[in-house]
Amino acid sequence: MDRTRTSLALLAFGLTGLAGTVHAQDAIDETLPDSPVHVVAHEQVTALLNPMGAEHRLDVAVRGEIGDQDDLFFGGAHWQAGATSFVSPVYALGGGFLEIAPLSFLVLKGEVMGMSVWPIGMDGAGHYDLSGYDADIHSASLPANEGGTANGLSAGGNVTLQGAIDLSPRVRVIAASELGLYYVSLGTTAYYDSMRYDLVLAREDLVLTNDGLVGLEVRAESDLVVRAGVYDDLRHVPASGYVGHQLGPIVMLEWSGVAAGIDHLTVYVRGGTYTHHAIRAGEATILGGVSVDYDLGGL
Repeated sequence: MDRTRTSLALLAFGLTGLAGTVHAQDAIDETLPDSPVHVVAHEQVTALLNPMGAEHRLDVAVRGEIGDQDDLFFGGAHWQAGATSFVSPVYALGGGFLEIAPLSFLVLKGEVMGMSVWPIGMDGAGHYDLSGYDADIHSASLPANEGGTANGLSAGGNVTLQGAIDLSPRVRVIAASELGLYYVSLGTTAYYDSMRYDLVLAREDLVLTNDGLVGLEVRAESDLVVRAGVYDDLRHVPASGYVGHQLGPIVMLEWSGVAAGIDHLTVYVRGGTYTHHAIRAGEATILGGVSVDYDLGGL
């Protein structure tokens, strides 16, 4: 494994957040049946090529509805608070989050997580002391025997705007955009190669993110939804002026009610190219995985 890039905000809102964009009569997040507050979970396993990596995400939270779920502006509106974790072969993050969707088209989220990074005996995998923002981050320039460990903190939040336009009872246009800002403090070196964001950061730094999705959603069967479209993935470091950008197609298949306690099971594939990147501009990338949403019952 060379390097890991797992900025998966697009998948997070693309797979679960869009539930709040539907008209009330078509809502994917239906009214919770027997209690105003439920225990819910979201699990996601993702694999990535160029750079090669993998990540497991798990959220466990309590969730409640906001407003009249039969109203156009409140279908899917909710609050949610809980614990979250992200684990890959080279890093782990864990902490808590608070999410509020006051309206069907607006989601607000904040999170605070501790984080650790460690080497795994491969070039480019570990915590590396770099000379500056413009340091060479090719794997060959980051030998395995120089990779170290580091601990730190990540805190920030994001705002998602999302919506849908019906073209027919089974087809609609969907769109979502998530803007995030994150403070990251890691280790003791002045600069390092962030394997999570796949860019160079200072010991304390800010990362601005923006993820977008535009596409079509087709309800093929009563329990199957197909989504296909184009995604846009942007990463910006204000202190250095660095911009990383990906663009390409994305396809998702979502089944609902597949088993007791499982609300949605989703399989997804995302391809495309790096239009801007420190070492990968013009190269192709592909990402795929599985996402599961659980309803563990009412409180």
